[in-house]
Amino acid sequence: INAEYMGGLPQGLCLFQSHIMDEEIITLEAGLKSVDSNGITPFLQFIEKGERQFFKAKDFVSLYDLIFKMCIQRDPFNWSQNLYNRYAQAVDEYVKNEVKQSLEEACRKDESVFLKEWSKRWNNHKLVVAGLSKLFMYLDRFYAPNTDNVLSLKDQGFKLYKDSIFEAFYKNACSAILNAIEKERLGEQRDRQMLQDAVKVFTEISTQMQKSFVIYQERLEESVLDHANMYYNRKSRQWMDEDSCPNYLEKAENMLEQERSRVKDYLHRGTEEKLVQTVYAQLLKSHQKELLDKKTGLAYLLTANSLTDLSRLYRLYKDHLEELERIATIFQDCVNKAGEDIVDKNDQAAIAAAAAAAAAGGLVADANHQLIQSLLELHARYNDIVSKCFEKHQLMQKSLKKAFESFINKDSRVSRSLAKFVNDVLKKGSKINVKDIDSTLDTVVFLYGYIQEKDVFERDYQVFLSHRLLMGTCGSEHAEKSMIAKLKTECGYQWTNKLEGMFKDVQLSKDLMSSFRNEIEVGGADVQLDATVCTTGYWPSSKHIPSTMPTDLQPVCEKFKRFYLNKHTGHKLEWRFDQGQAEVLVDFSPQVKRSLVCSTYQMMIMLTFNGQKVLTYKQILDITGVPKAELANHLISLCHPKVAVLKKNPNVKKLEEAHMFMINKDYKNPLKKVNIPVLRAAEDQDNAEEENKVIELQRRHQMDAAIVRIMKTRKQLRHNMLVAEVIQQLSARFKPKPNDIKKRIEALIEQDYLERDSSDRGTYNYLA
Repeated sequence: INAEYMGGLPQGLCLFQSHIMDEEIITLEAGLKSVDSNGITPFLQFIEKGERQFFKAKDFVSLYDLIFKMCIQRDPFNWSQNLYNRYAQAVDEYVKNEVKQSLEEACRKDESVFLKEWSKRWNNHKLVVAGLSKLFMYLDRFYAPNTDNVLSLKDQGFKLYKDSIFEAFYKNACSAILNAIEKERLGEQRDRQMLQDAVKVFTEISTQMQKSFVIYQERLEESVLDHANMYYNRKSRQWMDEDSCPNYLEKAENMLEQERSRVKDYLHRGTEEKLVQTVYAQLLKSHQKELLDKKTGLAYLLTANSLTDLSRLYRLYKDHLEELERIATIFQDCVNKAGEDIVDKNDQAAIAAAAAAAAAGGLVADANHQLIQSLLELHARYNDIVSKCFEKHQLMQKSLKKAFESFINKDSRVSRSLAKFVNDVLKKGSKINVKDIDSTLDTVVFLYGYIQEKDVFERDYQVFLSHRLLMGTCGSEHAEKSMIAKLKTECGYQWTNKLEGMFKDVQLSKDLMSSFRNEIEVGGADVQLDATVCTTGYWPSSKHIPSTMPTDLQPVCEKFKRFYLNKHTGHKLEWRFDQGQAEVLVDFSPQVKRSLVCSTYQMMIMLTFNGQKVLTYKQILDITGVPKAELANHLISLCHPKVAVLKKNPNVKKLEEAHMFMINKDYKNPLKKVNIPVLRAAEDQDNAEEENKVIELQRRHQMDAAIVRIMKTRKQLRHNMLVAEVIQQLSARFKPKPNDIKKRIEALIEQDYLERDSSDRGTYNYLA
């Protein structure tokens, strides 16, 4: 017994081998004859007949024992190599005589017959290798591992099959599989189990021979991918010429699903990504521009609000950033165009409304409400598309934001209209029809977020809020505070802190007036005072407009002033008759008495008629002390034919100092309490210019503060870097122009906050 074989044997087996050393030597001829006649030949016959009960245990043990004895005899009677060669010869003869012949016959028949035979022969061969390997197991345990350049029985058996059968017929199998796949793509039903078995031959030979899938990838997978590439290249061109964009997308999605299903059912799972990418490249990537630019392309789908098709488009491209960026660009252009169309259409409507207002005698029809409502609807629609169809993808959200920022920030018109719209939504008795105030305010805040010059909106919003609070026209305190909370989330607390301060002033004023009525004897029932004390800094206007307090109001106003200053030592109190409202009881005739709810200026005008029946415009100016522009506006409102509280002589639109006014004794109105509006021109140019000056002043202060803040930190900085940092810091409020920043730097140099560096005039130094 060879010493190298003895080392691996169990102790019991070593004793048995010592016992049989004295037995008769088995010759090679006799041993091989017995192995062939009783083992190999009947076993292969069983395989060909399809029987699976090969050997009885007794017969198998006898054959195994024979082979074992032949392998452990001493040289020159050790037949291990001869038995190994006989195993290889038997397998080789079997595949060349039986297997090859049967596959050649199958090749001459239908492809399905060939694929079934291809799979059957491989499965049979696995049984052949497994069965014979067990019979010659001793060779695998001791001979093959300890002999150079000798494969295991299993590897040798599969190598012989690969060399003689697989290499000869794999092209036939590949062709048959590809033809079956094409027929499936054309709608024919194929036997997927048969295809799965056929593909398994490639994958199993790969793993048996190389412990990898190289053979499968080189002999089948590459052909599948090339075939798919050619098929979809041809089909995509045909479909592009025939179909609309939605139909094409539907076909592309169906084909991708079919390919995934095909991989799942009979191809190797490692092929899926490659196959899907191949199909994607031909169907979607190569034709993307042409597809999206069709008449029924992306622009059409967005206009038609086709959510199903938009969702499909996104699903197909979402994993491919480059192609998705093209979709995002078109999406942005479409939203931008839709927004510009709305704004341009509103311009025409605003001109028509202004003309109609002028014809109606100064009544303003606010066409800008339609602009904001249209923009809110536009945003809601496209935001819904981004959420539902584009799965809130960051790229699509960014495109939506850029589109709205583009057309909203062309000028301050949308910003001002948005503030006016919110005012009319929140105002008591609003005529704007909104289904859900909270969701409407949410969308308004979205639009506010797109505005670059937020200070314009904030100034207008603050002015409108002050009017609502002072005139008592807030529709809902909950809605007001909800809007402030939403704005705080978007822009921070610095500005909204002023709005909250305004609400606090109103509440404190209510408590103050309650104490005033309880503690002070007002005297007389003709005048009742309800004052709101506004803290300078919280409220939008700090400019005092001079006017003469009516004598009827002086007693009660003086009492309140003393009461307030006693409670708040050191405070300064100024009366603002340009704000607030009044309720005036007017005796038009003995039979007609009406209570008029009007502005404070209109009240002052009406009180002038307590002493005289007829007054000129000049006299009213002198008595009230109200600025001419303001007085004219409020006076004409009282004379308007739709109001007719006063009569004007001569009855013309033009207003001159000699024109006379009197109470209209023929006044008629079925209501006991009548609201008197202030009828303004379509655009109060002077007021708009004043507001612009206030905003410009605020911006100068903010630029100054930002420059000083930056320089205090940096100590020294070049001009370009300073300008860039100022723009970055203030971009959340407005976008300052570099030239304006330069002017503020020069002003700060004059005020000794900064100085130019002596060695480099483009560099600034901070002066502590």
